[in-house]
Amino acid sequence: MNTKLKLLTSDLTETVRWFQDHLKESEAAVQIYTHLDADGLTSGAILGKALYRERVPFQISVLRQLEREEIVKIAEKVQDYNNLLIFSDFGSGQYLELDDKLNSDNKNTPYIILDHHVPQNISDKNDDKIKEIYKNSKPWHINPYFYEIDGSKEISGAGICYFFAKALNENNVDLSPIALIGATGDIQNRGPSNSFTGLNSIILEHATKADLVEMVNDLNFSPIKPINEAIAYSTDINLPGLSGNTSKMLKFLQTLGILMENSDGNIRTLNDFNKEEKQKVTSGIIRYISLKLDVEPSEIINNLIINRYILKNELVGSELHDLKEFSYLLNSCGRSHNGSLGIAIAMGDRRIAYKKAREQLIEYKKSLGQALAWIHDENKIQLKEYIQFFFGEDVISETIIGTIASMLIFSKNDLIDKSKPIFGCAKRKEEGVYKISSRAHESIVKKGVNLSEAIREALKLSNLDALGGGHPPAAGTKVPVDKIDVFLENCDKIIKKQLQE
Repeated sequence: MNTKLKLLTSDLTETVRWFQDHLKESEAAVQIYTHLDADGLTSGAILGKALYRERVPFQISVLRQLEREEIVKIAEKVQDYNNLLIFSDFGSGQYLELDDKLNSDNKNTPYIILDHHVPQNISDKNDDKIKEIYKNSKPWHINPYFYEIDGSKEISGAGICYFFAKALNENNVDLSPIALIGATGDIQNRGPSNSFTGLNSIILEHATKADLVEMVNDLNFSPIKPINEAIAYSTDINLPGLSGNTSKMLKFLQTLGILMENSDGNIRTLNDFNKEEKQKVTSGIIRYISLKLDVEPSEIINNLIINRYILKNELVGSELHDLKEFSYLLNSCGRSHNGSLGIAIAMGDRRIAYKKAREQLIEYKKSLGQALAWIHDENKIQLKEYIQFFFGEDVISETIIGTIASMLIFSKNDLIDKSKPIFGCAKRKEEGVYKISSRAHESIVKKGVNLSEAIREALKLSNLDALGGGHPPAAGTKVPVDKIDVFLENCDKIIKKQLQE
């Protein structure tokens, strides 16, 4: 990993030099375009903070996707302002479009791509064409796949932006926790006990050495929700007869001899529990699951005890104290059309922006809960031979369709068949298209499922000229309403082929 990091760092030094040279020629603010999820918002925040410290004027725009129409608008806008552009957490999957629109007709717009998605027209990480793209797009295009680093597991968009910021100024090491929040938002803490792997583990080293992040062993439940609610609605731990029922969970915890209320009458959270009480909960859960499900205690412990990452300078009990809760708050901002709030919080605003974000977090959680309940109660999952899919109808908007697909894939219940990828389809009314978000469980990605490639191939087979891609376990695109059936049919055929090969 050190050799790969050395090459990445060396290239980033060149990128920074290229950036500074073009900055001298530009008289306008640097324009940053970033994605609306937690990884995109932290990417934008890292770049914003780094440029602010260099006294470089900048603007950040949050986009739901970097689609072809959006690229045309950006190309038109840059003609008026002559900005230097940075694309973070997207751009690799659209680099040919960007080159075409920003550098055609004697235009020569300087821009940088800092992304972790599989580059456009690349089938997978072993594709030889990656070397060619790397050679042809230096120094303005940085992507982990150029260095044989897996962008779906080992580093996120925020991580790439962090290494760029650090190449710009070593003091930006204090932005390492923000990069880890982005990686957590992209569910890249999937190593043993929720650990980070690859370059993310190196970013964690930077953050712990700087005394900004602490890793603790803890129970795998939200530390800030009432404990009965945190356990009842856990997606990782399934307690038959108790999961999904907060009042039964409360009674179960009381039978363990644990005081459940604070002095103010509120139900206690995991943060309120001492070591002895946590041990009681652990033993009680292991006993219960062993009896009900005949599962080995060691297997239960693997799910139950995890690494928790604490942000040492944040208020204990707040959404900002725990990496996972912080990333969830930012995700809720972006997916509730409040991306600027999320960026402000990630850049350090702990007053107005944080207060507003907490208020809309309640609505966001409610919308996710209602969406999942609706899918379950109305049997909305439809099956083909090799894929499953659902339509958001009037209940699930395009901004949360991917989140819902992820929650379904990672949930411990049997609402969906984990051996098939799931495709969420949300209608974008003003355009007459479906926004598609697909997710695949790690177990079938290991067997050869690659959603990024499947979506691109299905678009071709369906004669659709849309941009699409992402990662093997998570990818997306948009499809005209009248082509959705043929597109899903083609996805089914391609997944079948991938599994057979």
